Amino acid sequence: MPVFALYSRSGAGPQSLIESVVSFLQQKGCLAILHRNVSCEMAGLQRFESKNDLQRFGKVDFMVSIGGDGSFIDAANLVGDLGIPLVGINTGRIGFLSAIKKDDFETCICMLLDGRYTLESRSLLHVEGSEPLPLDTSFVVNDITVRATDSDSINAISVAAQGNHLNTYWADGLIVATPTGSTAYSMSCGGPILHPQTDVVVLTPIASHSLNVRPLVIPASQTLEISVDGRGGKYSLCVDTQRIILKDDVKLIVTKEQFTIQTVLFDNANFYATIREKLLWGLDKRND
Repeated sequence: MPVFALYSRSGAGPQSLIESVVSFLQQKGCLAILHRNVSCEMAGLQRFESKNDLQRFGKVDFMVSIGGDGSFIDAANLVGDLGIPLVGINTGRIGFLSAIKKDDFETCICMLLDGRYTLESRSLLHVEGSEPLPLDTSFVVNDITVRATDSDSINAISVAAQGNHLNTYWADGLIVATPTGSTAYSMSCGGPILHPQTDVVVLTPIASHSLNVRPLVIPASQTLEISVDGRGGKYSLCVDTQRIILKDDVKLIVTKEQFTIQTVLFDNANFYATIREKLLWGLDKRND
């Protein structure tokens, strides 16, 4: 019996859609297990809360997130290194990661059951500090962001790559993004769009105080060391959807994670078609 794990942030997935997905999976002879956040009043459903909970169900065939890309990243954090393929039903706005339109979920579930899909590996980053960081997970799907706290301004963010001083960024903050995260916060700050299969990361300053500083793409294999010198003696670290406050004397070490996540691609889906659709490329009268 195929096993589908369903995740949604509280309030992110409409209950009617969630119940429709569960009902369809049951009609197809699948077991649907739901995260405790998922709003569903159907009786007799099994729940999970953590990665350890997922493992007690044995082999989980797919993790389905219902919501936007934030829900997808949360689902990836639940999966971790278990290798469960991730697929997203999009109820958000753009949805680079949550690729299934909510009206198409039945067709896509049938394609999953028929094996009409491919898997794409997405590289991750790993972050640790000069002292233990109070994070639920230390791997990074989208990006790491260093910036000022609500009341303080950052003076300088020093970065070394492979032990060599790279730059001291005088800026409001700095983003270190994976190829997956290149279409998120980094892109909105002027960073380049990276193909998900490239083995690189991009460093994108946030509101740089120097006009000659630009985003930089480097190999993912290089170790980054980041230190902050701020006026308030502390800074904000965001790791995907997690946010913590650290003292300036806590240095960060960023490396390539040893495992990847698996995302589902359906027939005829590709990265170039996705960015054309999501970013509205081609909406030009000259292309008519």
